[in-house]
Amino acid sequence: MFLREYESANQDGRRILTVQRIITSKRAIAWIAFATVIILFPDSIFAQQKPKLRPLHIALANHSVSMTAIYVAKHLGIFENYGYDARVLVLEPRAALAALLTGDLHFYTAIGSTGRAALRGVPVRVGLVALNRSDFMLVAAKEIANIEQLRGKVIGGYVAQGTVNVVLTELLRRKGLRPDDYKVINAGTARAAALASGNVPAALVNSVETVRLVKQGFHVLARATDELEIPQSGLGFSVAALQSQREFLRTAAQAVLEAIRVIAAQKDKTSTVLMKQLALSQDEASYVYDAIHKGWALDGKPTPGAMKLEFELDQRDMGLKELPRAEQIYDFSLLDELARR
Repeated sequence: MFLREYESANQDGRRILTVQRIITSKRAIAWIAFATVIILFPDSIFAQQKPKLRPLHIALANHSVSMTAIYVAKHLGIFENYGYDARVLVLEPRAALAALLTGDLHFYTAIGSTGRAALRGVPVRVGLVALNRSDFMLVAAKEIANIEQLRGKVIGGYVAQGTVNVVLTELLRRKGLRPDDYKVINAGTARAAALASGNVPAALVNSVETVRLVKQGFHVLARATDELEIPQSGLGFSVAALQSQREFLRTAAQAVLEAIRVIAAQKDKTSTVLMKQLALSQDEASYVYDAIHKGWALDGKPTPGAMKLEFELDQRDMGLKELPRAEQIYDFSLLDELARR
């Protein structure tokens, strides 16, 4: 009796072991098959897992350190983390404003030009300010020792009523020169080249161009960051887009805010992005980072001083009868919504 029970138990045990071996073998085969698919078709597997990114079209007025928030958001994957495929290009103000109105562009970073367009009745607004200090510097040829020597001279600027010319005029006014004491020509984005080639004796250039010109023997006459507190870069959009794509724009603004906070707190990480984006050496990246470090707007809004100067310059340069009102230029409702979350 005992022997029969023992033999029966052994047979049951062998059946269990056989079933377990079959299950284990099937699992092994399944894992081998899965691993083979991953090895042979890795892109298709992970493409199915990653959510589709939404195209985000952003235009810069130029490539400079004032556009660092966009560079950092793109290169450090912040835009991608928020679900965007950021497509960045450079456009002069008129083309960019036209693209905002047609819906071909979501954001324009030249907020000075965007704000002045709004005052002229163009249905656009500034929704975020990234920087409250300008990195522009007035750089001159070797023979120009001081600003007084610019009387009667031609200076390299940009389009009329563009941010470059507004900053240049105010900077020279504070140094004692009136607009009729000199002539500004539109050298476009080639202002540094015009200065280096001798076509103009001085030009207002950004900090990246400045550090390279100084190495060639040119020198800085004045720094806007030392003299002016003024909204310099950010996000401008069309009123129509704000109404029809509110969630899309709000989330993108949140990504840029995150990038601004990274810039303010992490010099090494930001400098690495600048070195890659602007082809700078480590020393050059450190120089341009330090030039405007204190100007970043952590809340995405202009300081009272920056807004005051912006309104005064707009009134003077555009011949307005009274100071502009904030709502004529700005719409911070997206930032306010983010702050309430």
